[in-house]
Amino acid sequence: MKNKWLLVSSISTFLGFIAGAIYLLFAEHSLLLSNSGWVLSAFWSTFMLWIFVLMFLLTLILNIIVFIELDSQHSLLNLNLPNLLSLKQRQQQFIIAAQQYLTTQGKLEYSAQAHQHYLCLNAKPKKLVFIQPKTQQVGIGLIRSLFKQMLAEDITAGVVVSFSGFSGQAWIFAQEANIQLIDQKSLKKQQKQHGKQQLVVI
Repeated sequence: MKNKWLLVSSISTFLGFIAGAIYLLFAEHSLLLSNSGWVLSAFWSTFMLWIFVLMFLLTLILNIIVFIELDSQHSLLNLNLPNLLSLKQRQQQFIIAAQQYLTTQGKLEYSAQAHQHYLCLNAKPKKLVFIQPKTQQVGIGLIRSLFKQMLAEDITAGVVVSFSGFSGQAWIFAQEANIQLIDQKSLKKQQKQHGKQQLVVI
């Protein structure tokens, strides 16, 4: 939007410059014009003067608009930055909480055979774990990739952790492939159940 205002401001500045130059060169009282045949009439002299004044005012107003718009955009960026940071922080807190929950089932460590993005949960049964590092929903493609890796390592269960949740197809495929999906809602549910179990044991 600011580019449009700058373009109009440039055009008005150019027109004002032309009108001012014509007024100075060809007005009745011009000191630069020696040939009286080129002198503008009183009407056209006044017209060019007003064009110059109006273009000057228009340019001034447009420059003020551009300045206000840039300032408002800067303010919006400052307002959105904490939101982005808080989203990232919430995701990190969620991942830490999910890892803590998984460690209640067994030791969580990197798999020697699997890709570095996968973790191995040494529980009964043994599980292959993937934690989504991005703040975007997990689709069926990622679930299929995990399932292929499970088959390659002869692991019968898997876990996928995602702060932003999963697609409908991902839920369906995961249920068929014995892959547990953990999002914010399911993690809170599992934490409550785990807390109740601890109270029963105590």
